[in-house]
Amino acid sequence: MSVSQNNPLHRPLLVQAPVRALDPDGVTVVTAGTIGFAIGAGVCWWIYPQLVEAGRGWYLGVAITGTAIGVLGLVFSLFRAARRRRGGGADADIDTDAGRALDDTLTAPEAPPRRALETPQEDHTPTA
Repeated sequence: MSVSQNNPLHRPLLVQAPVRALDPDGVTVVTAGTIGFAIGAGVCWWIYPQLVEAGRGWYLGVAITGTAIGVLGLVFSLFRAARRRRGGGADADIDTDAGRALDDTLTAPEAPPRRALETPQEDHTPTA
């Protein structure tokens, strides 16, 4: 008996869950982050004298920069969502195919062939 004939069925340790992205364009997440940074910028502007006294005046700059980057990300996300709704562009093709493939793979994957458990037809043990 060889070592390969004693192997148990191989199952991968980590398997990707077959779920769709809730927001493939990221509009919700980018909007929430931008609003958070905008609120933070308002608070930092309000208490700016105390921040400067504590040596933390740079917090306002970070909040304004986060808001600006968030606005740029929001514009890009909205553009991408509109393009997907129109059905044009490479993103629409990729996501449509992925969604179709995802629906087809919701069943358990097939097990690989188990040649190791087949009974040998001939005995290949060496004779002395």
